[in-house]
Amino acid sequence: MSQDRGISLILLAVEKWGKTTFGAFSPEPAILMAPRETGYITLLNAGRVPPVATIELKDWSHLMNLPDKIAKVDLVPYKNIVFDALTGLERLCHEHVCERDYRGDWSKKGFLNYMEGYRVSVNEWLLFLSNLDRIKARGINVILLGHTTIRTFNNPTGPDYDRYICDVHERTWGATHKWADCILFGTYDTVVEAERGSRATDKGKGIGGTNRVIYTQRRDAWDAGSRFALPERIDVPDDPSKVFEAVWQYLHKPIVEVF
Repeated sequence: MSQDRGISLILLAVEKWGKTTFGAFSPEPAILMAPRETGYITLLNAGRVPPVATIELKDWSHLMNLPDKIAKVDLVPYKNIVFDALTGLERLCHEHVCERDYRGDWSKKGFLNYMEGYRVSVNEWLLFLSNLDRIKARGINVILLGHTTIRTFNNPTGPDYDRYICDVHERTWGATHKWADCILFGTYDTVVEAERGSRATDKGKGIGGTNRVIYTQRRDAWDAGSRFALPERIDVPDDPSKVFEAVWQYLHKPIVEVF
């Protein structure tokens, strides 16, 4: 991929998978931490990640001003700007809109009135994504880390089913999903132990797995997708410092897929 423009990459992953570590070991990163997202500090104190530039975000105005400052600096010392994590960033957006438009009223007479606050917030969120595009225009990559939750998908063609999705409002995710160049889903290999005497089609007992993997294409069970020629599955190295490299090796290839 041309180095004239950065890419936007979202890493969704189950808890304790290593999202923050992924960002910390990217080349020349700066980590912007949402309130209460102290995972990097904990990892640093434990000696599990290298010391990198960090900023603890205070509020929505603070977050919105940072991309503008980065875009205007003549010589930017970072190659990757890592946001940890989407859930906390969205909360800053909602708090800003609630205070500005609903006088801090979170009730059904205010922000939650016919869920109007979420609709209004998307306009602010789109401005944020536009600011991130200004960072990308400087040749800097934007990495958004995302927590996952499990929700039931209302399937119009068959039975409903559960799937992993990003733990933000559907309006926020809809805008972010369309904007991103690459969405990755990180999880563990699932080992299923069949019960004695059961048939191959019967349900078994999940006994976990320790091998981390990244999926790059959307499936019924998770969100993912890419505009790059990525393999469907990337096995994650045991060495945390090599995980970013394992993904990045594919991102110089031509854009071939749009999701």
